[in-house]
Amino acid sequence: MSVNLIFNFVLLILVLLALSFGVRLYSLLRTGELGKSWQFVVWGVVFLVLREILRVGNLLAPIPEFFLLEKICEAGFVILLCFGLWRQWSTFDFLQARRRKRTHWNQIAKSISSMNERQKDETKESEETKEWREEWFRKV
Repeated sequence: MSVNLIFNFVLLILVLLALSFGVRLYSLLRTGELGKSWQFVVWGVVFLVLREILRVGNLLAPIPEFFLLEKICEAGFVILLCFGLWRQWSTFDFLQARRRKRTHWNQIAKSISSMNERQKDETKESEETKEWREEWFRKV
């Protein structure tokens, strides 16, 4: 057994371990937008596992077409991983934008309520001064 074959077996075991962790994370977060992004990451890791299997198979029995299939699997892994990470980024960015918008509307609502309270205070003061004037005119 050559060192290259042993190294590829170790890589295959590590990729299978990464696949098991990805599936466990997906089972935890399978709902909502975050779960959909993890679904793409898990499919990307499946492509990576397929690529490692093809690489080990190519070392055991060299077939020229395996190299092309390895490259296709590697490209699929990269594309799905990038798309999954982009979906996670867009999910968190969307939530942050919603949170900013919500706080902006909360600030507007607070300013409107404080303006209403000031108007109530002004009407109270005007009523109190009106009552004081009425009392003063009665006395005079």
